[in-house]
Amino acid sequence: MDNLNSFYKGDYAAGKTDLRELSGRTFIPNECVLMLCREGYAVVTINSHKEVIRRGDLVVLFSNMIFSTHQISSLFRADYLIFSLKLMEKVYYDLTSESFWRLIDENHILHLSDEQYDLMDGWFHQMRWIMDNGDESNKVAVLRSNLYNLFILLDGEMRRIFPSFLKNNEKDRVRMLFGKFMTLLVKHRHECREVSWYADKLCITKGYLYKVCCKVEHRTPKEIIDNIVANEIKQYLSDTELSITDIARKFHFEDSSYLARFFRRMTGVSPLDYRGR
Repeated sequence: MDNLNSFYKGDYAAGKTDLRELSGRTFIPNECVLMLCREGYAVVTINSHKEVIRRGDLVVLFSNMIFSTHQISSLFRADYLIFSLKLMEKVYYDLTSESFWRLIDENHILHLSDEQYDLMDGWFHQMRWIMDNGDESNKVAVLRSNLYNLFILLDGEMRRIFPSFLKNNEKDRVRMLFGKFMTLLVKHRHECREVSWYADKLCITKGYLYKVCCKVEHRTPKEIIDNIVANEIKQYLSDTELSITDIARKFHFEDSSYLARFFRRMTGVSPLDYRGR
């Protein structure tokens, strides 16, 4: 199995995963991840939504989404494709359908029919072939074109399956605010951990943000922020050789001792002990 949780430096990557590398961690995509479940099942949470991935499902994750696992069957296997922001920027620019983003925010896991699964299987194989064998002069352009076409097709299918979703979703102010909070948190998690900062950006009070988070997630904003930061620090400790001082600097802690106190409070162990496991 490949490591989905690694820090990829290229514009694209492909591999296979059983999701066990994500056990006990929070995964935040660098930009875009597509995952096609081949067998087994996994119980996961995506932006506070607890869902089940089963054979034949397509999972669509972007950088404003937070993914964690709860239970993974022994048979679980999935193929994945990863794309960088540099590669995705033009796709985002050309994809002007507002409905796509609103629908994907509520439908991260798409349950495919047998026919759709066969088509996605072929699409995944095509993308991997292009990554491995495509002409370097136009490889990125071809990958972008295929991604854009896929998202347009997904938009049409979701509109057909959920015709009343867009109208009803406009009335859900609480979930909309929570989604905006999570988007801000994913974007600014390295430099800001203060609840008041996020409330100000959302133009609401700290008290109202507290009510929103407790209603949707059953946790306080501070608990959500600290949990995401602690889990990402775990990722840096496990998957990089950055020093504790460098990690503290990356997350805007005053110094390494302050990060160590925060990490011990959240996990019960010191950063060095966690790295040494």
